Amino acid sequence: MANDVNEMWDGFDDDFDPLAVDDEVIDQEDMDDDNPLDTVDYPTMRTMPSEMRRESVYTPERMGGAENAIRSLLDHNPGRRAVLLSIVGWCAEGCPTSELTRRVDELQRDNRSVYAPTTLCRMLERAGALELEMPEVADACEDAAEGVEYLEIKERVDPVWRATAAGLDVRESLTQGAAFRELVLGRDAKYVEVYRAVMETVAAEPRSKAYIDALVDAFPVVQSPRRFGGHFIDLLERTDALEWKDRAWRLTDLGRSMLPVVQAMGKED
Repeated sequence: MANDVNEMWDGFDDDFDPLAVDDEVIDQEDMDDDNPLDTVDYPTMRTMPSEMRRESVYTPERMGGAENAIRSLLDHNPGRRAVLLSIVGWCAEGCPTSELTRRVDELQRDNRSVYAPTTLCRMLERAGALELEMPEVADACEDAAEGVEYLEIKERVDPVWRATAAGLDVRESLTQGAAFRELVLGRDAKYVEVYRAVMETVAAEPRSKAYIDALVDAFPVVQSPRRFGGHFIDLLERTDALEWKDRAWRLTDLGRSMLPVVQAMGKED
């Protein structure tokens, strides 16, 4: 038995690491925005021939325009929605990659993600919310004594991400509560009293999901059709009114500004 095991391991190189990622052998056809390893195809994918690139899901071409693509990207990534919108805002006047990485890491400190900051930027770029500006990688120099011109390679290049007009328009709309009004006050208006209770209790003190579940379950309206606390947490998070921070759910600035609207709507009913 021992000999069989030894023979099996003889086939492996001493430096073999089963967890190592080798960008030279990764099949780009297997890469997508839902794969945390997708960061390795940057900038490889960008420089590949167009016929070899895999089409992204949320693109202006597939979604009928940049604004539709950006909104779809945000709707399908509720857990990253806040950071994606923040990235667009930070890039309004252009933001170097190094600075953007620092800000994203800080924002995600309490809500870690498998996505690297660069991957989040690439997702927004593909949707039409960001553009990447590559600086010159070398400076033109001249040696007057020798009478020659040459290029001096820069030690460090820091590409700049800049928000597009479509990205800024979508961010402006959503941060003013457009999605909240459409989903919470519109489609889900029958549960306005439940939303009011959840928002009020979270505004008073950060709450756990278990606490919100118990609070929601006390309302007769959620019994049929059955609705649990997760439904209300999900809608409030997707509409930027609720965020997960320090191991608890908290009301965002937008949520606090929308709370009086919800309270007034509840009194009317």
